[in-house]
Amino acid sequence: MMASTPQPPPFGATPWGKEWLRRVEPITATRPNPMLPRARSLARSESAIVDTNTIGSLRCMVSAGKKMETATFTVPRYSAAHKRAALRIVASHPTHGRGSGDLPDALHAELVSGGLAPVPMDVDTACTCSSRTDPCVHVTAATYAISLIVDQSPTTALAIRGLDLAEAAASTDFPARWMHIESVDAAAFYG
Repeated sequence: MMASTPQPPPFGATPWGKEWLRRVEPITATRPNPMLPRARSLARSESAIVDTNTIGSLRCMVSAGKKMETATFTVPRYSAAHKRAALRIVASHPTHGRGSGDLPDALHAELVSGGLAPVPMDVDTACTCSSRTDPCVHVTAATYAISLIVDQSPTTALAIRGLDLAEAAASTDFPARWMHIESVDAAAFYG
């Protein structure tokens, strides 16, 4: 039996990562984008690295050839009302896996159907390159890199939008018959 070479992870393996891919691979495309194979290659070879990930912002360093370019993404935060609605939806789903960054696909579907997509349509991008193409190969490669990260840890998609999953987990991590240890008065309990 011949040993097979390991295959690179697919881009957009989960709905969480696929949503990022739709930014550069829209289903409404009428012709192939010749830039996509080069961008995928850059992401797979780790030439596109997310170096800053904060609420509302991602910065990626992309090395294409001899030059290093910086691709930035500005993602709008959830408004206070949208944040409350998203937290209600997240809290209604089981909490197992959240600690490792995993979230169920059904949660993604519910957020999207509720108008709370983790990747909104109005993500602003910029790149330090001089390309006139929008998006350029650097932003496209960075999008693929982000999709891989979000596939591995879907909680990242919500954290970028400003959603703290600890808020949702606080009320659902313990069954109703249990209580947080901090709520027990030691003096009264031990008499």
